[in-house]
Amino acid sequence: MAEPTKDDAHLVIELAQLGSQMVHPKARGWIWSEEFVSDGDRFFEKYPPGTEEFVYVSGLAAWHETVATLWKRGLVSEELLFDWLLVAGVWDKLKDILLEMRGRGAPQLWENFEAMAEAQVGALSRA
Repeated sequence: MAEPTKDDAHLVIELAQLGSQMVHPKARGWIWSEEFVSDGDRFFEKYPPGTEEFVYVSGLAAWHETVATLWKRGLVSEELLFDWLLVAGVWDKLKDILLEMRGRGAPQLWENFEAMAEAQVGALSRA
C-alpha cells in the first residue's frame, strides 16, 4: 500500500470540511447518547423521516457514503482514511437503521459505506 501523500492529506481536510456541511453538528455526539435508538424499526417509530434525529442519521450516513465512494474508486488513501475515521464503529452503530432504510428504498443504499466498514475491520485484523 502506498504511503499517504500531501495531496491525500489535503483531500482528507476537504472531506472533513464537507462533513461539517453535510452532517448536523449534534449528530456525531447524539448517536453515542442514551437517547439514540439503534434498532431499525424502533428508530423509525420514534424518529420518522422529517424529524431532526432522522436528519442526523441520514446526513451522517450520506457523508460516510460519499467518503466510501471515493475510497471504493481508490481516490483517497485507505491507510490515511482508516487512521482518521472509525468507519466500522459508526457503521455498527447505524447498521440496523441503514439496512432498514435500504429495505424501504433502493437496494444499493449505503453499500459503499458498508463495504468500507468491512474493509476497515479486515485491515485492523491484519495489523
